Amino acid sequence: MNPNYYPAIFKRKSFHLFRNVGSAEITKEELDGIQAAYDSCERLYTDIRTAIRIVPAKKVSFRPDAEYCILIYSEKKDNYLMNAGYIGEQLDLHLVSNNIGSLWFGIGKPDKKTCDGLDFVIMIAIRKIEDESLFRNDMFRAKRKPLEETWEGDTLGVAEIARFSPSACNSQPWFVRNDGNSITVFRYRQSGIQRMLPAAVIAKYFNRIDIGIYLCILEICMAEKKIEFTRELHIDTGDDKTEYSKVAVYKLK
Repeated sequence: MNPNYYPAIFKRKSFHLFRNVGSAEITKEELDGIQAAYDSCERLYTDIRTAIRIVPAKKVSFRPDAEYCILIYSEKKDNYLMNAGYIGEQLDLHLVSNNIGSLWFGIGKPDKKTCDGLDFVIMIAIRKIEDESLFRNDMFRAKRKPLEETWEGDTLGVAEIARFSPSACNSQPWFVRNDGNSITVFRYRQSGIQRMLPAAVIAKYFNRIDIGIYLCILEICMAEKKIEFTRELHIDTGDDKTEYSKVAVYKLK
């Protein structure tokens, strides 16, 4: 994982609106850099085919204030959504590192639903940010669940940071248990919360992407702390009523 991504975690911000961000534009070199970053992204599953398209935002509904949208496509296999989130968050942090604002845009409608036989998954809206101070200055002011609601056991100095991972409607669908020998990550479905999207849609689709995002940031944090591990992935078989679905186990060395 790119070591430059760790400081980007503290800087990243979800730009729900790209207002008063200056007149600078994303250059051809930066667009090529996004494609190169995607090509070098680590995958959870190397046997799941994926692709991206970078298209002008005017081709995509609801984001007239963005410059471009990165459309993520994938072959549909077990855990393909988690894999897409894991890849996409690496792109997200690459963007932040280059002063390009971003937003995981779950309700965006693509201009093409398929690409080279792959299905559209989700998009990231982007725009060049002229003033770097518009990014997040104090990540710890962001609204998140109390740490004890998302992590059990020794935090290892990573739980405090990983919990700031972005998620659909800020649902934060992760629960982690550290027993001293291994870290087990669950997709957690919390019922009874009113969101912009139906709870079943969030749990069945977007939260699976969110878990991939979380695993990406968790692993970046563990690499920063020099925590060595072997990773064991589990197929997320939970339905929209399952409270805890085990998705990954990190065996500590």
